[in-house]
Amino acid sequence: MASFAERFADLSMHRSPLCLGLDPSQELLRHWGLIDDLDGLRTFCGRVLEAADGLVAVIKPQSGFFERFGPSGMVELADVNAQIRSQEALCLIDAKRGDLAGAMAGYAAAMLGASSGFGGDAVTVSAYLGFDALRPVFDRAAATGTGVFVVVQSSNPEGHALQAARHPDGRTVSETLADEISAWNAARGQGIGPLGAVVGATIDPAGTALINRLPQSLILAPGIGPQGAGMGDVAAKFRSSRGRVLPIVSRAVLRKGPSPVALRDAIKRYQEAAWSL
Repeated sequence: MASFAERFADLSMHRSPLCLGLDPSQELLRHWGLIDDLDGLRTFCGRVLEAADGLVAVIKPQSGFFERFGPSGMVELADVNAQIRSQEALCLIDAKRGDLAGAMAGYAAAMLGASSGFGGDAVTVSAYLGFDALRPVFDRAAATGTGVFVVVQSSNPEGHALQAARHPDGRTVSETLADEISAWNAARGQGIGPLGAVVGATIDPAGTALINRLPQSLILAPGIGPQGAGMGDVAAKFRSSRGRVLPIVSRAVLRKGPSPVALRDAIKRYQEAAWSL
């Protein structure tokens, strides 16, 4: 069974490492002239996936923008994930779940693997309740050949104070999480492990030593576009992890809709830039 990292490596050679965020927010649906309802959600997602078909390695639906519609929205999320897989891309569910171990076992069974309710190839998680509480998700990923991306240093400025807080040993919260991810992957052997990290492309250049603490991890890099980072920032800041970085674009592409041609052209521009990473 090929791992998430192995499947990503293969796809990135043919489609580039680009990760497209699928964010059907109220603001974007209105920008497209769609009604903010299930039909609008369905139209939005269908058009984005049609435009992205064959171009990107990973598509990242943001669960919250589906959950806001209640149970019907969650059905749409499952359908979107199935369509992503049918297009032979990897589906990374951006759910950022974080809870006690018992609840995390439930989230793992819901989100990860072909036999799960949502069929994700990977999921994002948050470690605020403790790294060890996430182990049911890690174990599920290892058993199913899927991946987990732990938020280490996010691209939003609101998270900086907490992520930069220091432990008694002098390490920041972000550094400690990176070390725990690396220790877990190393315990499973050589090569890229199931645990990846979310490290924003907006990271201060002085803080990029954090990336060196993640030698066996894929790195999900949000923050490109409206949050201020560009693909050049990813190339410069993540140089030491070349071949392991998934740069995310979402609004910078999605605001080009509803024209399918404009969407596809925007994806191709970012795809071209991502080849150099």
